[in-house]
Amino acid sequence: MLPVVVVIAIVVLVAIVLYLRSRSGGIPTRSVAGAIATDAPALHDVDFKVEGKTAHVYFDTKIPAAGADAVLKALMGREAMRVFHEKANHLPVEEVKRVTAHGKRDGAAVAVTTVDVVSPAEMDHMDVPSADDVVRARSVATDDPLAAVHAMEFGRSSGYRGGTDDLPPLSKELSIPAKVIESVAGPSGTVVGMSLQDFISGLLRTAGYDVAVSADGTGTARKSGKTTFVQFVDHAPGSHPELDEGSVDAFVMKFMSSGADRGMLFTPKFGPYVIYEKERRNDKVKYMTRERLQAFVDSVAMG
Repeated sequence: MLPVVVVIAIVVLVAIVLYLRSRSGGIPTRSVAGAIATDAPALHDVDFKVEGKTAHVYFDTKIPAAGADAVLKALMGREAMRVFHEKANHLPVEEVKRVTAHGKRDGAAVAVTTVDVVSPAEMDHMDVPSADDVVRARSVATDDPLAAVHAMEFGRSSGYRGGTDDLPPLSKELSIPAKVIESVAGPSGTVVGMSLQDFISGLLRTAGYDVAVSADGTGTARKSGKTTFVQFVDHAPGSHPELDEGSVDAFVMKFMSSGADRGMLFTPKFGPYVIYEKERRNDKVKYMTRERLQAFVDSVAMG
């Protein structure tokens, strides 16, 4: 039998080896960040400074020569305010009364919009959406919007609540900045009447993806060595406005056999509850249903 001292020494040595291996990556660890299947970056660092009672947030968002339209101004204002509140958690910004969002034009910073800081007392009187309607997602300025949206955490919205099976055109429901419309439809063009497949494919090509989609609505979007399997499921007039479970399951099978790095299904239909379970079990798939598409548009617009 080994002496007690020797046994203790062995135990200590094993503990040290295990610790060093975990530090070097020899032992896989599971974390919230590690659970994300993509190499999606976190929100790109933005410059932030305070001058008097004004906080300035500088994004890499490209601003057209004609200036930002109302939709882009509102989006950048919301993002600037979110950055401000994050900074307020650890910086002394109590005296700040307004936040200015800046973008870039020809490599130089340009002020886009200024938003007043709302005090907690004032916020008590604001209409707050229910938890079901909140999408816990934020716009990420990145050259890989698919990875950014794939990494977002979406709330469990209630989706389709009954009523008519006819869905209004997405162009009437989505807030699309003019620069995004122009990038897809050209100068003086329109996205009204454009299919979701053509709209999303146009956005991806604008962001530098090599997009190839077959007649069956499946294909790939490639960029920077990453391949995303994409599928488009349209909504036929009079059909049920919620994505059916058969399509949910079939998409996973098609993605698994594609060999792609990640998979994303785009549809103008609402998302059923089952998609959250599918995403939980396989963090390489994402269902971009009707209630999630605005987040994708915002991500592209912030680029």
